[in-house]
Amino acid sequence: MASIPKVLLLGDSIRMSYQALVAEKLEGKAEVVGPTDNCQYSLFTLSSLDRWIGELGQPDIVHWNNGLHDCGHNPARNPVQIPVDMYRENLKFILNRLRGMTLNVLWATLTPVHPDRPFRESQWSWRNEEIDRYNAAARELMEAHEVPITELHELVWGDVEGFLSEDQLHLSQTGQMACASAVAQAISAHLA
Repeated sequence: MASIPKVLLLGDSIRMSYQALVAEKLEGKAEVVGPTDNCQYSLFTLSSLDRWIGELGQPDIVHWNNGLHDCGHNPARNPVQIPVDMYRENLKFILNRLRGMTLNVLWATLTPVHPDRPFRESQWSWRNEEIDRYNAAARELMEAHEVPITELHELVWGDVEGFLSEDQLHLSQTGQMACASAVAQAISAHLA
């Protein structure tokens, strides 16, 4: 039996919530794998990449996302987890490392938070205008390197009521299905 391409999904809890659905949609066409870890912020992804590749094997295609942890306001750090310039540099290092394994690297934009989600200094919080800034920095880098972009932000923003869960941050079941379809479609375009 001919082997099928291995697809590595990288990302935070948003990725973790739709990964099994992507695997279902690509069953028989691709082996979809991803770290059991939450990939968290870009520096954690960068430092963990070799370990994950060792555990999961060399991918043929990578669909990747980092950023909500980077731009989030964490009470233990001030003012943000990872400043946007450092975030962009981390993404560049990760991209170079991934491109050393495969030219088929795809990027997904950061999903928004619900506009009504309260911002609280005492707990992890996000502002959509900052998510937009981090998305813009990542987009500039990915476009400069001709990395295809999956528009998860635009997709979720189009129906924040339906696609975000009660916590107004993570995806609802409907949102997971919609994002999984978008990711599977993006990956399908790169399957031989």
